Formats: sequence, structure tokens, C-alpha cells
Amino acid sequence: MSIQMIHVVWNEQQAEKSWKQGRNDYTPYMFEILNYLGIVFSKWTPNSWMEHQPSGITIVVGLDDHSEWPSIFKQYCENGNSVLTIGSSFGLHDVLGLNKPEGKKIQEGWIQWNDCKLAESLRSSFHFFGASLVEPCPDTEALGSLIRRNGEVSLFPAFTMRPYASSYAAMICFDIAKSFCMIQQGISVEKDGLPASDGTASVDDDILKTDDGSVLDWLHDRDKADPMSAAFFMYPIVDEMRIFFIRTLHLLHEKMGEAMVHSWFWPEGIDGIGHISHDSDGNSIDAAELMLEKLLEADIHSTWCVIMPGYPQSVYEKMIEAGHEIALHYNALSTEENSLWDEEHFNLQLDRLNQQLKNRVSIKTNKNHYLRWEGDIQFYQWCERAGIAVEQSKGGTKQGNKGFLAGTCHPYIPVSNALERNRLMQVFSLPTLAWDPPTSLRCTLKEAQSIIELSAQVNGVVHFLFHPAALVNEEVGPALVDLANYGRMQGLHWWTSEQLFRWLQIKRGIDVSVQPGTNEGKQLYISAQHPCKGLTVLITQLPSKMGIPSNNGTIRSIRFKQRFGLSFHEIILDVRQGNTIIPFD
Repeated sequence: MSIQMIHVVWNEQQAEKSWKQGRNDYTPYMFEILNYLGIVFSKWTPNSWMEHQPSGITIVVGLDDHSEWPSIFKQYCENGNSVLTIGSSFGLHDVLGLNKPEGKKIQEGWIQWNDCKLAESLRSSFHFFGASLVEPCPDTEALGSLIRRNGEVSLFPAFTMRPYASSYAAMICFDIAKSFCMIQQGISVEKDGLPASDGTASVDDDILKTDDGSVLDWLHDRDKADPMSAAFFMYPIVDEMRIFFIRTLHLLHEKMGEAMVHSWFWPEGIDGIGHISHDSDGNSIDAAELMLEKLLEADIHSTWCVIMPGYPQSVYEKMIEAGHEIALHYNALSTEENSLWDEEHFNLQLDRLNQQLKNRVSIKTNKNHYLRWEGDIQFYQWCERAGIAVEQSKGGTKQGNKGFLAGTCHPYIPVSNALERNRLMQVFSLPTLAWDPPTSLRCTLKEAQSIIELSAQVNGVVHFLFHPAALVNEEVGPALVDLANYGRMQGLHWWTSEQLFRWLQIKRGIDVSVQPGTNEGKQLYISAQHPCKGLTVLITQLPSKMGIPSNNGTIRSIRFKQRFGLSFHEIILDVRQGNTIIPFD
């Protein structure tokens, strides 16, 4: 059994009931949130957890109506284990130190953190979807305040924490999983969205797009990087929620005196990733060759989203020889033959690009022309069936809705609908954050630098779109080079979309945990489905002595590192496929 282990209790029967009725249940997305953080955990039904009551930290996202839960969980905490409920108290108000069962819920709102240390340096609005109203007892610490949709600051906390002798019973009062899914994916696009009242984002342009489905608020969720510029979605709400969540888990481990260990987002201890894509609108050969020159000067490999009828073979050869990725720019604006919003037309355009490339490369990435979108998750299904692994169409199309419109700069896996049990889809969504800086009414240089800084702070992927056609503006080419260098100064490494996908596939096949070793020692246990060079492991308690890794693994470096505003020891190592064990004292 793992020494450091997180257990998640959920009521799958309740989720199944919702799905059968055609209602979404985003609860299982908590598993994906933990997976993306590189945290090993185990899943439990209420019944199986009650029978075993595993030691460690139990995250409760669903229970049944068994009357003994309060007494069982109270004894669990008194025995030195911690409990964290998310989105609800699940009847554990006595354990959590709450005055009475929770009252009504707030369906949508924001969080005001004030001086909450767990939210230190986090500046987003914390727009949430679903929160429980609870009243803490005098011995329970209450942090933050829930803000109602009408802007009223309520008297109800966003987080509560009741101390036990060597553990906590804590509650995150807002629904993390639902908030992630709602903000990342938005709502189904069936009509034009409502425009911003300041005139900076007229999304009601009779073209259905991803930004028409955004759930963020024009007033509460935007800010300005420059007082003279337009407001935009400047802070990554979802990414800051993720940081708050991992800080909470760190606090629970610290109280229990246990080490927290997980794998880092990126290899080699990289702070974050930069990504440049191009939409080839117009397919100008001269513009493409000029862009290739600028990319060489910037020392960047990029992703070229090619719209049909495409480029001549000679241009593709130059892209491939220079190390760039070729992707599809699906056109559903009805401007060419076979350019309707239609799966058949999508496949026809993809097949045509493959034929032009003579199948020399595999097309893994797509971005829709003008970020076109209709419906909910149907286009992701088209991508799954077509073998597209990374989809880049989530983003804004106007001056005032660039930035973190999807709440995140991290690649994420969207969830399907209730008909498919809200399953994880077989495609990554990589939001497009801004385009063609410093072009007027698109993105200023100051805004672009701000987006880089904020993306680096949450260790995500800053994704800029540079149209080759935009190089007619003589400032755009130099700006690309300058921003590439600025990103490097922030610790970013510039990758193609295909590189991102390859790494994400490797990363998702790795589990890292601390387990009992021999002679009362411990061991770092790493399970890898694929070989991994530069695997980066974060651990809060550095062992005094580490042994030689098994399976021909190699430890390359160990250093102190600040991540998420927390202190870790960072271990960078190479591991082979299979299990690698590193004993330590």
C-alpha cells in the first residue's frame, strides 16, 4: 500500500441515474483534474470505502444516504486521517465543523478571497458554477466569501477547515469539476452570443463560433493590461482554481506530516511551453516564405494550419525540412466548394491535405477557420473519428475576448455529453489565446507580454496565432521574434502542437508514488507505460539518502524548487518502460 495516497469517494450510481435521465454529471472530471496534476489516487464507492476506510486523505465528491457516515468520518479524522469534501458537505456537517446541514446553493457566482493564504497571488475572479452555503462553527476556520450572480457579497465562505489533532476536515464549497467543464467548454453554440456593452467584442456577427458559447462575464471576468487598451479575459480562472486545489492538498499532507509527491507538467523541469500556430488564409507563397524566415530568426518550430486549396508542394517541403508541423485549417464559412459545417466536408478537406502531402506526415492538429463552431461536443467527435489529436478552435475572435476565454492555457481533455456518460474524449483542446500582435484591434504588444507572463505563472502553454498574411504589417514579424525571446526569458520552451501531444501521451502513462520499502525504509515508485527522458518529480520531503534506481533508471539532478507558491524538491530523471524503484531513507 502506498504511504502517500489520496482516495476519492464518489457515488457512481447517482451519476448513472443522471446520465439515464439525460442530465450531465461532471463529478468524474475530478479524476482528470488529479491525473493532470500527476497525482496518484484510488477510486472508491461509498460501500467499498466504508468497508476498508483507507488511511490517508479522502476526497469526498459523492456519498449515499447511510446514517453512520458522520460518526465514521469523525473517527477517521480523529485517527489522524484527513477529509476534503468538494461542492457539498454530503451530510458531514458535524465532522466538518458546520452549524447545520447546508442550505441553498448558488448556481453561479464568484469568490472574493480577501487575505486567504491559500489564494495568495491568485488574481482571477474565481468564477464558479455551483456552490453550497454553509455556516461554520466557532472552531472552524472560514476563508473567502461567495459572491452571488447579482454581485452581492454573501456571508457564506468559499472554504472551511476544521482542525483535528493531526489532520483536517475541510470543505471546498464550490464545485471544482463542474466549474472546470463549464468554463473550458462553454455551452452549446446554437445562436450568436451576447456582445460586450463596451463595443470591444461584437460576437453577434451572424457567424457561429466558439466564443458564442462562452460562459464568462464581460464585467466581472475581464481586466486591462494597459489602461489605454480594451479589457479582455486577462486571468486564467481554471488554472488558478487548480493551484488553489493543489495548495489545499499540500496543506492536508503537511498537517499529517506526510510527503506529497507527484509528477510535474513538463519534462526537464521546464517552467512552461510556448506555441505558435499559423492560419494560412489566402495561401500566399511569398507570405509563407517570409514567415519561414521570421521563424528561423526566432528559432521556433511552429504549427501551420493550412486552409484548402493549400500550398504548392515546394512550400510544404520547406516547412517539413525546417522542422515545422503541418495541420488542417478546416473551412466552414461556405467560401469554397465543400466548405459547409458538415463532417463530410471536414473529412474531404483533411483528405485533400493528406493527398497533397503524399502522406509524408501525419496530420494531428486542426484549427477551424474563424474559430467556427456549432453545437456542443459534436466537432470533437468528428476529430476523434478522423484521428485529430489536438483541436485549437477554442478562443476569442474579437479585441475584447482574447486571452483566457476558456479559463485556461493548459491543454485539456473535453468531456462528452450525458448520452455518452460525460466520458473523456480522445482529443486534447488547446485554446488559442491571441493573434497577430501588435496588430491594431487584435492584440497589443503589452497585452501579448501580459498573456505570456500569466501563462508562465500558471506553467501552461501560451498559444499565439500569427497569420502569414499579417506580415504585411511590418511590425508583426519583429514582434514574433521579440515575443519568442520574451517567452524564453519567462522560462518557456517553444514547441509544436505535435510535440505537445507526444509529451502528453507519455506523461499520462506515468504514475509516481511513495511506497513502503525494505527494512522500514521507503521507496519512490514510478510506473511508466513508455520510456521517459527528463521525467520531473516533485516531493515535499527530500529523503536524506536516495539509492540507485532500478530498471536502469538515472537520476540526473535534485534541486529545491518553488511550484504553485509551494516548496518542493525537484528530481529530474530518465526512466525506462515498466517500473522504476528508488529506495530512500
